Amino acid sequence: MSVKPQNFEEKLVWYTIILTYPIYFLGAQLVWIPALGFILAGCAFKRWWFQTKDTPESEKISIPLSVWIWIVGMLFIELTIFMSHMEFDLGIPKFVFTTVNNWARSWALMALFPLAGCLKIRPQVIYRAACILCLQSLILATICYFMYLLRIPSFSYVSPLVAFRGSASFYTVNLFDVGGDFGEARQFRLRLFANFANNLGIIGNIYFFLSSQEANKKWRWIGTIGGAAMVVGSGSRSTIVCLVVVPIASWLLTNFGWYIQLIVGLLSVVIGMIAPQLIELMQTAWDRVISGVRRSSEVVRKRLAEVTMNRWMEAPIWGHGVVEEKGPKYTEHMPIGTHNHWPDLFYLHGVVGFLAFTFAIVWGFVELTLKARKSAIAKTALNIYLVLLIATAAVDIQLASYLYWQGLILTGIAFKEDVPIFADRQTRTLSFKS
Repeated sequence: MSVKPQNFEEKLVWYTIILTYPIYFLGAQLVWIPALGFILAGCAFKRWWFQTKDTPESEKISIPLSVWIWIVGMLFIELTIFMSHMEFDLGIPKFVFTTVNNWARSWALMALFPLAGCLKIRPQVIYRAACILCLQSLILATICYFMYLLRIPSFSYVSPLVAFRGSASFYTVNLFDVGGDFGEARQFRLRLFANFANNLGIIGNIYFFLSSQEANKKWRWIGTIGGAAMVVGSGSRSTIVCLVVVPIASWLLTNFGWYIQLIVGLLSVVIGMIAPQLIELMQTAWDRVISGVRRSSEVVRKRLAEVTMNRWMEAPIWGHGVVEEKGPKYTEHMPIGTHNHWPDLFYLHGVVGFLAFTFAIVWGFVELTLKARKSAIAKTALNIYLVLLIATAAVDIQLASYLYWQGLILTGIAFKEDVPIFADRQTRTLSFKS
């Protein structure tokens, strides 16, 4: 089967992935990727809306129930932003600014790219493009490591596209860091095309699992090695754990009865929420296994989570809507509402936002778990969900959605796939068809 892109949407996906580094060096990721999400999602919705009974079956589009749930969930997140801005008298201009520069570039993408997966995009195109990018990353990672050994500093600059607003970190080009957190010993951490090393660990995991589905053995090996190199080079503990934990959890979920699946699935969600505490408990043993892993960052994260949850009670229903520019000395001046996904979700979007996101991700997780026993695509998408759940221990995953967007497209492809959920019963599909 040819993996060359055959239509408009496949070409957009293919060339955006393989040209990731040129886009990154221009500092254009936060500009182009959200635009790509709206373009692809707009195409999907337009074709779904205007299709008729006379539309050829091969051209028809169905939008699965899981995608609709994500769309509604992310609209509820937007509602919390509006309500919090009204509650704290931040005004309509500030609300529009937050929507355009925050919600449309993060939360919205978690619904738009699964919707884009409803288009005629073959997963094989994503797999091969992922392998090509992993090869590019492997070459650059090797160069960066030799630069580190030779004490050649990484070049760094801020793109002029920072004029499009948003944190300067999203427009900063810097392939690797040599430094520790809050006075720790200096260490090498890859960033490549990510804005932070932790985010590279998430992306590396997702590319690892995408590349593992490549049909060509040579490309499959290149892709998985490149993905693993990104994860290990990032130095992110939670994402390094993913390389081991996710395949095991995925195997348990797809090779045992429904009761085992339910237990493992619920444990995966719970572990994702309490992972920071688990990591702290295992810290001593971890330091003996992997040298150079950071510890003081956990202290700051713990303090941030503590202050964030205390401040959440100021606006328990709708949240605060925005992140403070600078935190107290107690948190090393790190802004309240950052670095801890679940506490931050409460702080920024309140109970309403928490329920909206949690319901969407749990619903999708359950559906992918049921489908994964009979679908390789669904199993890969399940792996992506597991990575994201574990990653919530270290980052606000919605802020990195513009980096792992290709994984979100694959989840949309998995959602629309007609798979017999129960072996001895009629196929059940979860979609709205025109």
